[in-house]
Amino acid sequence: MSTSAAGPETVISTVAALEAFLSTITPTSALYLDLEGTNLCRHGNISLITILIHPQKTTRLIDVQTLGNLVFTTASPNDPHKSLKSILEDESIRKFLWDTRNDADALWAHYKVALNGVTDVQLMENASREGSKEFLGGLDKCVQYGLSLGYLELSQWLRTKQDVKSMMSNGVFAKRPMEEKTVQYCVGDVQYLPKLYEVYGKKLNKEWMEKARSAGYEPQGPRKKFGPWGVGVEYKGFGWVWKQRD
Repeated sequence: MSTSAAGPETVISTVAALEAFLSTITPTSALYLDLEGTNLCRHGNISLITILIHPQKTTRLIDVQTLGNLVFTTASPNDPHKSLKSILEDESIRKFLWDTRNDADALWAHYKVALNGVTDVQLMENASREGSKEFLGGLDKCVQYGLSLGYLELSQWLRTKQDVKSMMSNGVFAKRPMEEKTVQYCVGDVQYLPKLYEVYGKKLNKEWMEKARSAGYEPQGPRKKFGPWGVGVEYKGFGWVWKQRD
């Protein structure tokens, strides 16, 4: 299915559906990910994991709230050693996120999944930006101003983002069955990451691209809004280094 459409098969809430999905992920797949939950970090929970497999453009929402630890321990039917945990921890399988920090923090704290092989597209934007790099950019504005989307496509995407954000205080990601607009919101969070990666990647040389994997991490701190190499911030690389804590 297209990343711009969401049908009933988009949400994975059974072991059988998860097994089928895992079998479609290969060592050469590029995975664009986003997590949703209530207070997403070690102090909250994970409700959903959205995964876009590129270039197949297959997008699925994995229902962590329903499946729990089975999300990470269920094995692919064609490889008993391949689970979502092993995929997320495999450094050779490329993964792309917009702001990795809280996602990685929550995965480790709640399920002892150590996320590896990640490029943080938000940091690519910060590094490729002309002018001040002090503050990190938000996904909404980067899609709005960084991509040449048509008016109707962009308006619909922004409206969905705004509508669901207004419901977050009511635990919208924990509601079952999920509302169609919530599904569209989650799909939208990964939908344009491949395009953004391409745009920012063209502006960065190899040295900057290699810096996409380490930069000091604080899940809920006063400096979270700052870029890792902006004014008054010590440079430590490109990507976020987070410490595994029990």
